[in-house]
Amino acid sequence: RASKAGVELPTQVDAVIIGGGSLGASCAYHLQQKGLSTILLEAHQLTAGTTWHTAGMLWRLRPSDTDVELHSYTREMCIKLEEETEVHSWTENGGLFIANNKERHDEYKRLSTMGRYFGIESHMLSPTETQELYPIINVDDIYGAMYSPTDGTIDPTGVVNAYKKAAERLGSRFVEHCPVEGIDTEAYSVQGQPRRRVTAVRALGQTIKTGTVVNCTGAWANAITDMAGIQIPLRAMKHAYIVTESIKGVHPGLPNLRDHDLSIYFKTQGDSLALGGYEQNPEFWPKVDPGFHFGLFDLDWDTFNQNLEGHIKR
Repeated sequence: RASKAGVELPTQVDAVIIGGGSLGASCAYHLQQKGLSTILLEAHQLTAGTTWHTAGMLWRLRPSDTDVELHSYTREMCIKLEEETEVHSWTENGGLFIANNKERHDEYKRLSTMGRYFGIESHMLSPTETQELYPIINVDDIYGAMYSPTDGTIDPTGVVNAYKKAAERLGSRFVEHCPVEGIDTEAYSVQGQPRRRVTAVRALGQTIKTGTVVNCTGAWANAITDMAGIQIPLRAMKHAYIVTESIKGVHPGLPNLRDHDLSIYFKTQGDSLALGGYEQNPEFWPKVDPGFHFGLFDLDWDTFNQNLEGHIKR
């Protein structure tokens, strides 16, 4: 039956995905591809929330084999989806890792060697070569760098729309402006131990019978698990980056830049730079606003200044 919003939801599916960001859209595609019937429910609009706010940088050379494979697969999917759907999401502008000391340089050498096993091209650069690649940065204090030319940047809206188009071709359904109102569960036991399992999801005054719910709501995930009476170890945290004015010498072809020792990153946005970092004194967001969607926080300079000092130095 149709709800007051005029949207008729299916009475039963194999899996309900909650959250219309990159993870939710990817999940719908991959489950549908495996033969499950799926529906994705998004409380607001696709990409609202964590996905819309992301910088989208993809770095494949990481200490964990699993991370390398996951990020490599993500890159491959962006390229594959673009070919299949004609929705652009991938820019191969490369990634540059700055080493401020011998220890960091040796670490990057190990990553570069591991990358060869996974077929990831990379090059170790001298300070002079680093500046030739990225002319506007200061290299007086660096030991060298690692350059991965086939890393790049994912457009958040593009990849969600590409996954949506591909998933819907397989039979999935995406419904926006459809907040979940409740999750029904029932009791059962495993070897005499009490358990609970999902039986249905309620939204728009309707009930969708299902045995599987995939929670892809990011910072809002605890509100969803509360409906099922369970807890997850997740806390939302504020993160900031700023965008500069136009800078001479900056263009979209420059690689993404990461400096682990200064805990910062650069990313081009046209002829400007997006400057971000990894806060050592992060500010948590204990009461996540359910209506935040495409919102932005006021910049906390006390938190961000530690990163800004690193940006100015580099």
